Amino acid sequence: MGKTDKKIAFLINPASGNAAVRKKGKEMATAVKGIQGFSLYETKSPEELIELTGELAKKNYRAVFACGGDGTLNLVSSQLTGTETAMGIIPLGSGNGYARHHHISLKWQDALKAAENPIVSVRDTALFNGYHFLNIAGVGYTAKISHEFKREEHRGLRGYIKTVFKNLKMDAFDTRITNEHGQWEGKAWMVDFCNGSQWGNNFRVDPSARDDDGTISAVVFRKSSPVKIPVIGFRLAAGSIDKSSDVYRISGSKFIMEFEGKRPLHLDGEAAAIIEKIAEIEVVPKSLIVWTPG
Repeated sequence: MGKTDKKIAFLINPASGNAAVRKKGKEMATAVKGIQGFSLYETKSPEELIELTGELAKKNYRAVFACGGDGTLNLVSSQLTGTETAMGIIPLGSGNGYARHHHISLKWQDALKAAENPIVSVRDTALFNGYHFLNIAGVGYTAKISHEFKREEHRGLRGYIKTVFKNLKMDAFDTRITNEHGQWEGKAWMVDFCNGSQWGNNFRVDPSARDDDGTISAVVFRKSSPVKIPVIGFRLAAGSIDKSSDVYRISGSKFIMEFEGKRPLHLDGEAAAIIEKIAEIEVVPKSLIVWTPG
């Protein structure tokens, strides 16, 4: 079956996000339903979202728009990687890190313009012990917060800040990170592997990160004095964390990470598996077609 001029799907979970996000989602859904050639699907579980995305790719849809946050984008992109179906983005999440990385407007009306006049690019994705990620994945404090945030009743920035204040203690762990360019060994609070530049809400972990250059970066937050945490937070918000002596960064195409014990893993900000002792992280170059507004 060949592709038609308009064969575009929008996938949304009507129950996700806070009240303001759900309101925007309803407005967007109403608008999409009235456009010929656009199909809207309301999904109620991650499993349904994954299955439906895969089916749409097999039916040669030109694009599938992930309407949600980084977790939704992760699930949709996992099924579109390596296919000829593009992923579009309607930011309806808590942090919208990947959308912000690509300077996509948080106004759904502006983001929707990608369906009519897209800028088409081919982007890298990555794997963490075989688990797909699109933006950022890691272990340590950020993963701990992701696992705790999953239990939080209130979503959005308010809920995330509340989760952080409930979990201010940072447990350092011994780790060794090796790639084709070198090695770092020491105690870290957290280690994030960046395909994109930020966690979300403009907290930029690696301001120079690109997702089209065949590399990812390991950003190690070294163990340091707790009094430095506000300074680190300020640098993350200001986009200057790469100038901090408490952070080590190395880029490459493939990494081996060794660490003590068991550690929670986050994939694109969402709580994922518990991993143990060793991990392999690698880039999958030019594996995903992405539409952004023209």
